[in-house]
Amino acid sequence: MSRLRTWTSARGVRAAGLSAIVDASVSVSTPAWAAPPDHGTFSSHEVFVDSEVCAPEGCSVDVVQDEVSAFQVFFDRSGEVAFVAVHIDYRAVITANGHTIVERDKRKDVFYPDGTARTVGNTVHIQDPAGMVQHDAGQIVFNAEGSVGAIHGRHPQFEGQTFCFALLP
Repeated sequence: MSRLRTWTSARGVRAAGLSAIVDASVSVSTPAWAAPPDHGTFSSHEVFVDSEVCAPEGCSVDVVQDEVSAFQVFFDRSGEVAFVAVHIDYRAVITANGHTIVERDKRKDVFYPDGTARTVGNTVHIQDPAGMVQHDAGQIVFNAEGSVGAIHGRHPQFEGQTFCFALLP
């Protein structure tokens, strides 16, 4: 599987990580009224060669990616988790064949106790020196089992388009 952040792999990893956040928050005893949200941040920095993301086009890409996320766990009046909101700032510099593209995504993921979720914002924002390469923006609503419940806005990468054309010789 490609190590470059993709919708299918990132959603599963984020959901698993957020389960740990929710579990830790729930284990703290809460009063009978709505408590202030728990909050925190996490980040990652990776440098790697991805031989899979553009394999159909016949090239590997060099990637430097950074992600900074700030989360808040909100509680209802009974002290149960109402939802988890994660603000994500993702940046990547992707190069191949002497071409460079830069991805700068800013979005909010919201996870609900019933298993549903939604993503809102600029989920994909990729540019090269000539301008926009790819832009996914709006909202995607996920059902509890992970299927898509609704899509609002344009989401070409989510729907299968790649950015690899911008890196071809």
